[in-house]
Amino acid sequence: MKGYYQLIEGHGGGFVFTLKAGNHETVLQSTVYWSRQAALDAATEVRHCSQDASLFQRHEAEDGNHYFLLLNRENKILGRSADYNTRGGLNTGIASVQRNGPAETFRGLVRRSLTVG
Repeated sequence: MKGYYQLIEGHGGGFVFTLKAGNHETVLQSTVYWSRQAALDAATEVRHCSQDASLFQRHEAEDGNHYFLLLNRENKILGRSADYNTRGGLNTGIASVQRNGPAETFRGLVRRSLTVG
């Protein structure tokens, strides 16, 4: 099964999107955008930027977990991964974004509270 994007509208008027793998697991969540079109445009950037390994920034949190950021070509953050316990898990997550990022399918609009931070 192929990956897909899901658009989420928050109560404050902001939008985020998630990239889901074929098993429906979230592999990337965007930052908050203040218009629907801006979020859709950023998802289009993810389709292209996810294919460039140099745009993934690997990080280790203070608690020892690992995560990555996907940047666009102007070094703006497009999305963040979940936390991974190991570097191997981190690399698997990046591979999943590279595999599923080119998806063009959006499945539904979800409305929920968004936390900005």
